[in-house]
Amino acid sequence: MKNYLIGISGGSGAGKTTIVKSLVNYYENKTAVLELDSYYKDFSDLTFDDRGRINFDHPKSFDYEMLKDHIYLLLKNKKIKSPIYDYKKHKRKKLLKTIYPNKLIFVEGTLIFYFEEIVKFMSLKIFMQTKEKVRFTRRLNRDIIYRARTEESIHKQYYKTVKPMYDKYVRPLKSEADLIISGESNLTNNRNKIIREINSMIKGNL
Repeated sequence: MKNYLIGISGGSGAGKTTIVKSLVNYYENKTAVLELDSYYKDFSDLTFDDRGRINFDHPKSFDYEMLKDHIYLLLKNKKIKSPIYDYKKHKRKKLLKTIYPNKLIFVEGTLIFYFEEIVKFMSLKIFMQTKEKVRFTRRLNRDIIYRARTEESIHKQYYKTVKPMYDKYVRPLKSEADLIISGESNLTNNRNKIIREINSMIKGNL
């Protein structure tokens, strides 16, 4: 089976996860999804307070080698055991998630274009471009509801690490993209633009 790796990058809150879910729903059982955030390094040997001081928006906070190996295995039509990250405790869970290879393999995350050895596997690179105010508001709502964060801690982290790392590492990598999508535009329209690109790339080989 010929597989296609599709990378979707952009800032935190840009709409990456939302567009991937929409594409998965459209292509149904023809997809596999990898999330960069699942590949944070295992910091379980540190105290909770020390883990809370880690710059999770820096490339060095990710287990790039594991992610690269897992992508390679999926492209070779082999299943993987992906880590699951606990955002409330800042460490990996003991459980692993089995991901099976498929025709379309989506990998999404802020820094996926930073890792050159992963980029070379990609058949299509998409960047979600979204205004900072919108991205921050989305992140604020998400972290309060799903990650048990306080508004104060979210503001502090955003201006200490999220924004500086976006400006330094994420935004410049927009130049790597084959397709730039507005994360503020209509979801269905965005999905359809990407579908047209994917279908043109695979030329009906689904």
